[in-house]
Amino acid sequence: MTESLEAGTIPVPTPSRWLLPIGAFGALLALLILGASMFLRLATVFGPGDQAMSTLAPAIEQAARLLHRLSASGVAVLALGALVLSWRCRRPGMPLLQASAWIVASTVVLAVIGPLTTGYRIGAVTVANVTCGMVLLMAFWWLRESVAVLGMAPRPVDGFSWAALIAFVVHVGTGAAASAGEMRGIRWPGFLHLGSLVLCIVLVGSTWLAARGHPATARWRAALAGLMGAQLLAGYVLMWQEPHAFWLSFLHAMLSPLLAITLVSLVVRGATRPGAA
Repeated sequence: MTESLEAGTIPVPTPSRWLLPIGAFGALLALLILGASMFLRLATVFGPGDQAMSTLAPAIEQAARLLHRLSASGVAVLALGALVLSWRCRRPGMPLLQASAWIVASTVVLAVIGPLTTGYRIGAVTVANVTCGMVLLMAFWWLRESVAVLGMAPRPVDGFSWAALIAFVVHVGTGAAASAGEMRGIRWPGFLHLGSLVLCIVLVGSTWLAARGHPATARWRAALAGLMGAQLLAGYVLMWQEPHAFWLSFLHAMLSPLLAITLVSLVVRGATRPGAA
């Protein structure tokens, strides 16, 4: 757990081996939470009396809600474990505690607004739900990747990469706003979503270009390019499709969490010394 005292150095705590699976499994559960939430939301319409109604078969709807509840319960346990373990091995230059803090903060916010989500009557709650869910996913995966690259001489993430991550989260949030507005026949959030896409492409694309030649990012650059292309194609088809096909809308929504994972890996692995083992 610590460096040798015989060398005359100050002992430096190393991360618990449990942080790697906690980050990976937590990201999986966050992905399931986002998937179930988006699935239920896209299958909901407003009926007479402004009452939300699901277009899903009762058995499918119940299964999706059960999956959401079980995943949320698992995330709460993993969030606590991540915070405790990262606190015990905290040290400068290793942002494990920061990632765990984002995990806990996102979990708390999601738990607080959970009861307000029923019926999808408050658009801001829908936006907060999707945005915090995405931050939760990215924080869990950041925790996992930070532990995975310890042998690659990790360095602090630069400000431009942080800007790309923030632009991506903002774009996801405007997408949730566009979806929530469409339920009410409100179209202007969709234009905001398109506007944020331009900034997102510029910043994420620049981060992608900056990682060229880095051996630790080759596969993640390829994955990001493929997912981004698929996301843009699905969004373009949806923009001209009326009414929107349910499964295409769900595919478009679920590509965002996968893009989030690849972007986090690109940023974290890009902030390492090229050629390090």
